[in-house]
Amino acid sequence: MEYKAIERLISKERLKPYLRYHSDNFENAVAHYKANIEISESFYPMLSVLEIALRNNLDFQLKRKFNDDNWFENSEFIKIVNRFQIDRVSEARNKILREKKAITTGRIIAELSFGFWTSLLDSKFEKNLWKNIRLAFPNCPKSIRKRKTMSSKFNGIRKFRNRIFHHEAVSWNYAALTNYKEEIIEGIDWLESGLLEWSEDIFRFDEIIEKRKDLIQLTTGGNNA
Repeated sequence: MEYKAIERLISKERLKPYLRYHSDNFENAVAHYKANIEISESFYPMLSVLEIALRNNLDFQLKRKFNDDNWFENSEFIKIVNRFQIDRVSEARNKILREKKAITTGRIIAELSFGFWTSLLDSKFEKNLWKNIRLAFPNCPKSIRKRKTMSSKFNGIRKFRNRIFHHEAVSWNYAALTNYKEEIIEGIDWLESGLLEWSEDIFRFDEIIEKRKDLIQLTTGGNNA
């Protein structure tokens, strides 16, 4: 494809950081742009396993706490949470209605955002939810199974996940990418013994990063994580 067509289809603005990183070498910049897509894709299986297991583990523990499958509508839950959580439940319900589907507990749980679930790890809920929510991490060593630790880890993963899902550049730093992979892997392992082993056969990060790491291991240039 011609230079001008690539620039038009991807946009000058989106290519700019890649060109800057590769000292205006257009060929390397475009190769890095494509590598960023491939590297981002390699995180999807890990993020999918983690996000779905996290929300279902939290759902299970909240059902037990409130003795209610629809705990998100339970008056005691509503008393505890704030506007953010209530609005996310309303948004989930409205989305289901717009799609002309029946409102079910399973559909509400599936529609609630990753941000909703990680918000339940906030300090505000230390006294009234954490005692139950901590049981969603059965394979995490008890010595480090603290609300603050869980909040930091899963919110850090959420921010990285959002960058990937919004097609942002994430591939500036090889060490940072490897660290994100290790953080996600550890998070998966904390959610259930055996979950990591069960899912590892669909993880391709190591294979992809080995193929593409030369593009992002520059001695000069950008250093965004």
